Amino acid sequence: MIYLITIVLLIISIIYASKKIKSKPKFLFLIVSIGVLYLIATGKAHWISAVVVALIPVIKKLFIIFRYLPIIKRFTSGYQNRNQQKKSYEMSRKEAADILGISENSSKQEIIFAHKKEMQKHHPDKGGSKDMASKINAAKDILLS
Repeated sequence: MIYLITIVLLIISIIYASKKIKSKPKFLFLIVSIGVLYLIATGKAHWISAVVVALIPVIKKLFIIFRYLPIIKRFTSGYQNRNQQKKSYEMSRKEAADILGISENSSKQEIIFAHKKEMQKHHPDKGGSKDMASKINAAKDILLS
């Protein structure tokens, strides 16, 4: 049963690839596919390797699909892009207090409350900018340190 499914998968992938691939690579792919079919039919190839070969034309589509998954974007975005996204804001305690709308000598609870209030106004998910949200977070960190 598994051999039958594998052979059907290979035939479908051969048909799919033959429509997508042009000239010499198409001929080479067909030769390899026929060779794999022969190895499966004679029992010299394992069905898992045949499934892998059958999925080769689909791999390109899988990468396109994976590109849009957020968790994979996080790992494929690159080290430099992550560093560029995180801006460090250098500001005085007075500037930080002005951003949060409190005095410099505010208590820890007042700072946290003001931070929450400002983030509700300027959060990127609610129409605010990422830049302003980063400044608000930096201001809270400066005042709490």
